[in-house]
Amino acid sequence: MKTLISLWSSFCLKAAFFIFLTISTGALVNAQTVTFAQFFERTGSQDFVFTNNGTSASFNTVTDGSAIYFIYQNVANLPPVLQGPQLAHISITATTTSVAFQTPFDPARDIQRFSDSITIRIIRDTPAGVGTGTQRNLLTAVITPDGGSQSALAGDDLSDAVAYTASDARQTVVYSSDFLGLSPTAVDNLGLSFSSVNPLLSIGPGNFLNSFTAAGTGTFASNIAPVFNPPTAAGVSINGQVLNGYGRPLSRATVTLIDSSGNSRVASTNTLGFFRFDDVTAGQLVTISVAAKGWTFEPRVIDLVDNVSDIEFYPVQ
Repeated sequence: MKTLISLWSSFCLKAAFFIFLTISTGALVNAQTVTFAQFFERTGSQDFVFTNNGTSASFNTVTDGSAIYFIYQNVANLPPVLQGPQLAHISITATTTSVAFQTPFDPARDIQRFSDSITIRIIRDTPAGVGTGTQRNLLTAVITPDGGSQSALAGDDLSDAVAYTASDARQTVVYSSDFLGLSPTAVDNLGLSFSSVNPLLSIGPGNFLNSFTAAGTGTFASNIAPVFNPPTAAGVSINGQVLNGYGRPLSRATVTLIDSSGNSRVASTNTLGFFRFDDVTAGQLVTISVAAKGWTFEPRVIDLVDNVSDIEFYPVQ
Protein backbone atom coordinates (compact mmCIF):
# COMPACT_ATOMS: atom_id res chain seq x y z
CA MET A 1 0.00 0.00 0.00
CA LYS A 2 2.90 2.38 0.81
CA THR A 3 4.31 1.71 -2.66
CA LEU A 4 0.95 2.46 -4.25
CA ILE A 5 0.61 5.74 -2.29
CA SER A 6 4.14 6.71 -3.28
CA LEU A 7 3.44 6.01 -6.94
CA TRP A 8 0.22 7.99 -6.76
CA SER A 9 1.94 10.97 -5.07
CA SER A 10 4.66 10.97 -7.70
CA PHE A 11 2.07 10.85 -10.46
CA CYS A 12 0.14 13.78 -8.98
CA LEU A 13 3.24 15.95 -8.94
CA LYS A 14 4.20 15.09 -12.51
CA ALA A 15 0.67 15.50 -13.84
CA ALA A 16 -0.27 18.68 -11.94
CA PHE A 17 0.73 21.08 -14.69
CA PHE A 18 -0.87 18.92 -17.37
CA ILE A 19 -4.11 18.71 -15.38
CA PHE A 20 -4.09 22.48 -14.89
CA LEU A 21 -3.84 22.98 -18.65
CA THR A 22 -6.65 20.49 -19.27
CA ILE A 23 -9.00 22.14 -16.80
CA SER A 24 -8.09 25.62 -18.01
CA THR A 25 -9.04 24.56 -21.52
CA GLY A 26 -12.51 23.77 -20.18
CA ALA A 27 -12.93 27.38 -19.06
CA LEU A 28 -12.76 28.50 -22.67
CA VAL A 29 -16.21 27.07 -23.31
CA ASN A 30 -17.71 29.44 -20.71
CA ALA A 31 -18.14 26.69 -18.12
CA GLN A 32 -15.35 25.79 -15.70
CA THR A 33 -14.99 22.02 -15.83
CA VAL A 34 -14.04 19.87 -12.86
CA THR A 35 -11.68 16.90 -13.11
CA PHE A 36 -13.67 13.83 -12.02
CA ALA A 37 -11.33 10.99 -13.04
CA GLN A 38 -7.67 10.27 -13.72
CA PHE A 39 -5.55 7.28 -14.67
CA PHE A 40 -1.91 6.33 -14.75
CA GLU A 41 -0.13 3.19 -15.85
CA ARG A 42 0.79 0.55 -13.32
CA THR A 43 4.14 -0.24 -14.96
CA GLY A 44 4.90 2.77 -17.18
CA SER A 45 5.39 0.51 -20.20
CA GLN A 46 5.04 1.44 -23.89
CA ASP A 47 1.39 0.41 -24.12
CA PHE A 48 0.12 3.15 -26.47
CA VAL A 49 0.90 2.54 -30.14
CA PHE A 50 0.62 4.94 -33.09
CA THR A 51 0.93 3.20 -36.47
CA ASN A 52 1.65 4.94 -39.78
CA ASN A 53 0.09 2.84 -42.55
CA GLY A 54 1.22 5.11 -45.39
CA THR A 55 -2.26 6.15 -46.54
CA SER A 56 -3.88 6.18 -43.08
CA ALA A 57 -2.90 5.84 -39.43
CA SER A 58 -4.20 4.26 -36.25
CA PHE A 59 -3.74 4.86 -32.53
CA ASN A 60 -4.44 1.97 -30.18
CA THR A 61 -3.39 0.29 -26.98
CA VAL A 62 -1.62 -3.05 -26.85
CA THR A 63 -3.69 -6.25 -26.95
CA ASP A 64 -6.03 -6.50 -23.93
CA GLY A 65 -5.35 -2.84 -23.09
CA SER A 66 -2.94 -1.11 -20.74
CA ALA A 67 -3.00 -2.00 -17.02
CA ILE A 68 -3.77 1.18 -15.07
CA TYR A 69 -4.79 2.67 -11.75
CA PHE A 70 -8.01 4.64 -12.20
CA ILE A 71 -9.25 7.19 -9.65
CA TYR A 72 -12.61 8.94 -9.34
CA GLN A 73 -12.41 12.46 -7.90
CA ASN A 74 -15.05 15.06 -7.03
CA VAL A 75 -17.83 12.47 -7.49
CA ALA A 76 -20.65 12.80 -4.94
CA ASN A 77 -22.15 9.76 -3.16
CA LEU A 78 -19.32 7.44 -4.26
CA PRO A 79 -19.55 4.07 -2.40
CA PRO A 80 -16.41 2.82 -0.57
CA VAL A 81 -15.69 0.11 -3.16
CA LEU A 82 -15.14 2.80 -5.82
CA GLN A 83 -13.02 5.10 -3.65
CA GLY A 84 -9.27 5.10 -4.13
CA PRO A 85 -7.25 3.54 -6.97
CA GLN A 86 -9.17 1.00 -9.05
CA LEU A 87 -7.37 -1.80 -10.87
CA ALA A 88 -8.45 -1.47 -14.50
CA HIS A 89 -7.40 -1.64 -18.15
CA ILE A 90 -7.69 1.17 -20.69
CA SER A 91 -8.15 0.63 -24.42
CA ILE A 92 -8.10 3.20 -27.20
CA THR A 93 -9.43 2.68 -30.70
CA ALA A 94 -8.74 5.38 -33.29
CA THR A 95 -8.09 5.67 -37.03
CA THR A 96 -7.53 8.63 -39.31
CA THR A 97 -7.08 9.57 -42.93
CA SER A 98 -6.33 13.22 -42.10
CA VAL A 99 -2.67 14.02 -42.60
CA ALA A 100 -0.40 15.59 -40.01
CA PHE A 101 1.17 19.02 -40.36
CA GLN A 102 3.95 21.00 -38.74
CA THR A 103 3.56 24.51 -37.37
CA PRO A 104 6.18 27.13 -38.33
CA PHE A 105 6.82 28.16 -34.73
CA ASP A 106 10.06 27.77 -32.80
CA PRO A 107 10.06 25.04 -31.71
CA ALA A 108 8.03 23.52 -34.53
CA ARG A 109 5.09 21.37 -33.44
CA ASP A 110 3.81 18.22 -35.13
CA ILE A 111 0.01 17.90 -35.15
CA GLN A 112 -1.81 14.71 -36.14
CA ARG A 113 -5.57 15.16 -36.64
CA PHE A 114 -8.14 12.35 -36.34
CA SER A 115 -10.84 12.24 -39.02
CA ASP A 116 -12.82 9.44 -37.34
CA SER A 117 -14.39 8.91 -33.92
CA ILE A 118 -12.10 7.88 -31.07
CA THR A 119 -13.27 5.48 -28.35
CA ILE A 120 -11.59 5.30 -24.95
CA ARG A 121 -12.76 2.50 -22.64
CA ILE A 122 -11.68 2.03 -19.01
CA ILE A 123 -12.84 -1.33 -17.69
CA ARG A 124 -12.47 -2.44 -14.06
CA ASP A 125 -10.61 -5.75 -13.74
CA THR A 126 -13.43 -7.25 -11.62
CA PRO A 127 -17.11 -6.34 -11.09
CA ALA A 128 -17.57 -3.76 -8.32
CA GLY A 129 -20.76 -5.25 -6.89
CA VAL A 130 -22.57 -1.94 -7.42
CA GLY A 131 -23.74 -0.06 -10.50
CA THR A 132 -25.45 -1.35 -13.62
CA GLY A 133 -24.58 -3.49 -16.62
CA THR A 134 -21.45 -5.55 -16.04
CA GLN A 135 -20.48 -3.30 -13.08
CA ARG A 136 -17.07 -2.90 -14.72
CA ASN A 137 -17.33 0.08 -17.09
CA LEU A 138 -15.61 2.79 -15.03
CA LEU A 139 -15.74 5.23 -17.94
CA THR A 140 -16.15 5.22 -21.70
CA ALA A 141 -15.52 8.33 -23.79
CA VAL A 142 -16.43 8.68 -27.47
CA ILE A 143 -14.97 11.69 -29.26
CA THR A 144 -16.53 12.62 -32.61
CA PRO A 145 -15.32 15.34 -35.01
CA ASP A 146 -17.71 18.30 -35.01
CA GLY A 147 -17.93 19.91 -38.42
CA GLY A 148 -14.43 20.84 -39.53
CA SER A 149 -12.87 20.50 -36.08
CA GLN A 150 -10.93 17.31 -35.36
CA SER A 151 -9.19 16.22 -32.18
CA ALA A 152 -5.44 15.75 -32.47
CA LEU A 153 -2.17 14.51 -31.06
CA ALA A 154 0.32 17.38 -30.75
CA GLY A 155 3.90 17.73 -29.57
CA ASP A 156 7.19 19.46 -30.31
CA ASP A 157 8.98 18.04 -33.33
CA LEU A 158 11.69 15.53 -32.34
CA SER A 159 10.51 15.49 -28.71
CA ASP A 160 9.71 12.45 -26.55
CA ALA A 161 6.31 13.75 -25.40
CA VAL A 162 2.94 14.25 -27.10
CA ALA A 163 -0.56 15.10 -25.85
CA TYR A 164 -4.12 14.40 -26.98
CA THR A 165 -6.96 16.75 -26.02
CA ALA A 166 -10.66 16.92 -26.87
CA SER A 167 -13.41 19.27 -25.75
CA ASP A 168 -17.05 19.98 -26.41
CA ALA A 169 -15.85 23.43 -27.47
CA ARG A 170 -14.41 21.87 -30.65
CA GLN A 171 -15.58 18.24 -30.85
CA THR A 172 -18.40 16.17 -29.37
CA VAL A 173 -17.35 14.30 -26.21
CA VAL A 174 -19.83 11.77 -24.80
CA TYR A 175 -19.21 9.89 -21.54
CA SER A 176 -20.93 6.74 -20.26
CA SER A 177 -20.36 4.60 -17.18
CA ASP A 178 -21.85 1.77 -15.14
CA PHE A 179 -21.44 3.95 -12.04
CA LEU A 180 -21.93 7.63 -12.83
CA GLY A 181 -24.95 9.81 -13.36
CA LEU A 182 -23.80 12.00 -16.27
CA SER A 183 -25.75 15.09 -17.20
CA PRO A 184 -26.67 15.25 -20.91
CA THR A 185 -26.22 19.05 -20.73
CA ALA A 186 -22.71 18.87 -19.29
CA VAL A 187 -19.64 20.42 -20.91
CA ASP A 188 -17.04 17.67 -21.23
CA ASN A 189 -13.32 17.63 -21.97
CA LEU A 190 -10.35 15.32 -21.53
CA GLY A 191 -6.61 15.24 -21.93
CA LEU A 192 -4.13 12.39 -22.36
CA SER A 193 -0.40 12.91 -21.93
CA PHE A 194 2.16 10.53 -23.45
CA SER A 195 5.83 10.32 -22.47
CA SER A 196 8.84 8.23 -23.48
CA VAL A 197 7.75 8.53 -27.13
CA ASN A 198 9.97 6.17 -29.12
CA PRO A 199 11.24 7.02 -31.67
CA LEU A 200 11.10 10.78 -31.20
CA LEU A 201 8.05 12.55 -32.61
CA SER A 202 8.24 13.34 -36.33
CA ILE A 203 6.19 13.31 -39.53
CA GLY A 204 6.79 10.41 -41.91
CA PRO A 205 5.37 8.58 -44.95
CA GLY A 206 2.08 9.88 -46.33
CA ASN A 207 2.42 12.94 -44.07
CA PHE A 208 1.24 11.03 -41.01
CA LEU A 209 3.23 10.89 -37.78
CA ASN A 210 5.91 8.23 -37.83
CA SER A 211 4.97 5.07 -35.94
CA PHE A 212 5.82 5.26 -32.23
CA THR A 213 5.10 3.73 -28.83
CA ALA A 214 4.62 5.63 -25.57
CA ALA A 215 3.51 5.47 -21.94
CA GLY A 216 0.45 7.47 -20.91
CA THR A 217 -1.62 9.22 -18.23
CA GLY A 218 -4.89 11.11 -18.51
CA THR A 219 -7.65 13.21 -16.95
CA PHE A 220 -11.37 13.53 -17.61
CA ALA A 221 -13.47 16.57 -16.71
CA SER A 222 -16.99 17.91 -16.99
CA ASN A 223 -19.38 20.58 -15.85
CA ILE A 224 -21.78 19.53 -14.31
CA ALA A 225 -19.64 17.14 -12.21
CA PRO A 226 -21.06 13.58 -12.19
CA VAL A 227 -22.44 11.82 -9.12
CA PHE A 228 -22.78 8.17 -8.21
CA ASN A 229 -26.23 7.68 -9.67
CA PRO A 230 -26.20 4.80 -12.16
CA PRO A 231 -28.61 5.06 -15.08
CA THR A 232 -31.56 2.74 -15.20
CA ALA A 233 -30.77 -0.91 -15.83
CA ALA A 234 -34.08 -1.56 -17.54
CA GLY A 235 -33.83 -3.50 -20.76
CA VAL A 236 -34.78 -1.75 -23.99
CA SER A 237 -34.90 -2.87 -27.61
CA ILE A 238 -33.15 -1.70 -30.76
CA ASN A 239 -34.49 -2.52 -34.20
CA GLY A 240 -33.76 -1.38 -37.71
CA GLN A 241 -33.25 -2.29 -41.33
CA VAL A 242 -30.22 -2.77 -43.59
CA LEU A 243 -30.53 -1.69 -47.23
CA ASN A 244 -28.20 -2.16 -50.17
CA GLY A 245 -26.93 0.53 -52.52
CA TYR A 246 -30.13 0.33 -54.56
CA GLY A 247 -32.35 0.93 -51.54
CA ARG A 248 -33.51 -2.69 -51.38
CA PRO A 249 -33.61 -4.84 -48.21
CA LEU A 250 -30.38 -6.73 -47.60
CA SER A 251 -30.89 -10.17 -46.06
CA ARG A 252 -28.35 -12.20 -44.08
CA ALA A 253 -26.27 -9.15 -43.20
CA THR A 254 -24.39 -9.48 -39.89
CA VAL A 255 -25.26 -6.77 -37.36
CA THR A 256 -23.01 -6.42 -34.30
CA LEU A 257 -23.85 -4.44 -31.15
CA ILE A 258 -21.00 -3.53 -28.76
CA ASP A 259 -22.00 -2.09 -25.39
CA SER A 260 -20.06 0.40 -23.25
CA SER A 261 -18.26 -2.46 -21.46
CA GLY A 262 -16.99 -3.94 -24.72
CA ASN A 263 -19.42 -6.88 -24.73
CA SER A 264 -20.80 -7.81 -28.16
CA ARG A 265 -24.05 -9.30 -29.48
CA VAL A 266 -24.68 -10.42 -33.04
CA ALA A 267 -27.86 -10.61 -35.11
CA SER A 268 -28.63 -11.36 -38.77
CA THR A 269 -31.09 -9.50 -40.96
CA ASN A 270 -34.17 -11.37 -42.20
CA THR A 271 -35.42 -11.51 -45.80
CA LEU A 272 -36.75 -7.95 -45.47
CA GLY A 273 -33.47 -6.65 -44.08
CA PHE A 274 -34.74 -6.19 -40.51
CA PHE A 275 -32.75 -6.87 -37.32
CA ARG A 276 -33.55 -6.57 -33.61
CA PHE A 277 -31.77 -6.60 -30.24
CA ASP A 278 -33.85 -7.04 -27.07
CA ASP A 279 -33.11 -6.52 -23.39
CA VAL A 280 -30.23 -4.09 -23.92
CA THR A 281 -29.29 -2.12 -20.79
CA ALA A 282 -30.35 1.51 -21.08
CA GLY A 283 -28.21 4.47 -20.02
CA GLN A 284 -25.10 3.63 -22.04
CA LEU A 285 -23.46 4.22 -25.40
CA VAL A 286 -23.67 1.32 -27.83
CA THR A 287 -22.00 0.91 -31.21
CA ILE A 288 -23.81 -0.91 -34.02
CA SER A 289 -21.91 -2.07 -37.10
CA VAL A 290 -23.02 -3.96 -40.21
CA ALA A 291 -21.07 -6.41 -42.37
CA ALA A 292 -22.36 -7.64 -45.71
CA LYS A 293 -20.58 -9.03 -48.75
CA GLY A 294 -20.05 -6.39 -51.43
CA TRP A 295 -21.15 -3.43 -49.26
CA THR A 296 -19.48 -1.18 -46.67
CA PHE A 297 -21.38 0.47 -43.82
CA GLU A 298 -20.39 3.17 -41.32
CA PRO A 299 -20.81 2.14 -37.63
CA ARG A 300 -23.38 4.07 -35.59
CA VAL A 301 -22.91 5.21 -31.97
CA ILE A 302 -26.22 5.47 -30.08
CA ASP A 303 -26.83 7.06 -26.67
CA LEU A 304 -29.31 4.46 -25.44
CA VAL A 305 -31.95 6.12 -23.26
CA ASP A 306 -35.10 4.33 -24.41
CA ASN A 307 -36.30 1.92 -27.11
CA VAL A 308 -34.79 2.73 -30.52
CA SER A 309 -36.77 1.95 -33.66
CA ASP A 310 -36.41 2.24 -37.42
CA ILE A 311 -32.64 2.67 -37.67
CA GLU A 312 -31.68 2.43 -41.32
CA PHE A 313 -28.25 1.46 -42.57
CA TYR A 314 -27.25 2.44 -46.10
CA PRO A 315 -23.89 1.55 -47.69
CA VAL A 316 -21.14 4.13 -47.90
CA GLN A 317 -21.26 5.77 -51.34
